[in-house]
Amino acid sequence: MSSDGKVQMQRRGPRGDIDEARILRAADALLAERGDIDGISLRSIAAEVGVAVNALYTYFPSLRAIWHDLADERLGLLRPTELLDIGCSHCAVLELVDRAGAMAAVPGTLSLLRAQPVLGRNSFALSETIMTLTEHGSISPRNAHDLIVGWFYGSSVLDSEGWTSGTDEIRASEPLPEFPRIADRDAADRHEQAEAILRGIGLSCQRL
Repeated sequence: MSSDGKVQMQRRGPRGDIDEARILRAADALLAERGDIDGISLRSIAAEVGVAVNALYTYFPSLRAIWHDLADERLGLLRPTELLDIGCSHCAVLELVDRAGAMAAVPGTLSLLRAQPVLGRNSFALSETIMTLTEHGSISPRNAHDLIVGWFYGSSVLDSEGWTSGTDEIRASEPLPEFPRIADRDAADRHEQAEAILRGIGLSCQRL
């Protein structure tokens, strides 16, 4: 109580039994179970942690902030700065494509990345690495970055939304004589697509 008789409200500090990492692990566990952020609320995350909803606000201002930080953490799975030690930019980008494919296969990844722009340390490290790897190409590093990220993200989203599987189901049940290229199309090859993009960017393999 203050000298004028008024009760002073103290802001609660961090709790000893939870922290940001524990909250993110709880959100990640729910995401792994459901595969999509839709329908996962602050209340359900709080229940997973074992605390009241208000306790989460000590660490995150909103549910959106939790998803943002979890998405940036997910991008850390790519370990992009390691790629700078490969010694061949062409090979490094192909390795990134493989790592990104593995990351995209983790349940909920695309849902996280589609929710909002991810502007954190891991996303910046990824962008910085891609622009460094493509700085000696035939187009600007910024454009090379957008081309690579846009291609991979866009194709991953199309796959996740069923464009590929839906088309394959139709091909299996109908002859599609009016669409012969669709009827006889090969399976998508991410490496072949990446190689074509790298040729367009002007990055040849330095190990050949």
